[in-house]
Amino acid sequence: MRAILKNPLPNFIFFSYVLNATWEWTQSPFFIDATADLNTIIWYRIHCTLGDTLILMIGFTLISFYHKGVQWIYHPKGKDYLILIIFGFIYTFISEYINVYVKHTWSYSQYMPLMPLIPIGIIPLVQWIILPPVIVFITTRQIR
Repeated sequence: MRAILKNPLPNFIFFSYVLNATWEWTQSPFFIDATADLNTIIWYRIHCTLGDTLILMIGFTLISFYHKGVQWIYHPKGKDYLILIIFGFIYTFISEYINVYVKHTWSYSQYMPLMPLIPIGIIPLVQWIILPPVIVFITTRQIR
C-alpha cells in the first residue's frame, strides 16, 4: 500500500479524476445538456471527467518523455506546468467548439461567460489554468 501512496502515476491519476469530477459537476449550471435524461447527464459528466483525466495523463506522459522519467513530478518546473496547461487548454478549446457548434452535444446556459470573438465558454478553459497546477502540487506533496 505504501508503494502505491508514493508512486507518482496512481496519485496523479487519482487526483486528476477527483478534481476534474468535482469541476465537471460544479460547472453543470453553465451548460444545457442535449437531453433531460438523468442517466445521459450522469454519463456526460463521467465521460468528460475521464476525458479530462486522459488529457492530463497524456500531458504527464509527454513531460515524462521529455525528462526521461517521472522524476520531474518531485520537483516540477514552470515549463512542466505550462505544458499541462497549454495542452489541456488547446484540446478543450477545440473540443468545446466541436461539441457546441458542430455536433451540438451540449450548449451553454445563460450563465456561461463567453470569450469575445469566438464564443467558447470561459469556465471550461479556466479549468485548465487552475486544475493542472493544483493536481501537480497535491501529487508532489503526496509522494514526498
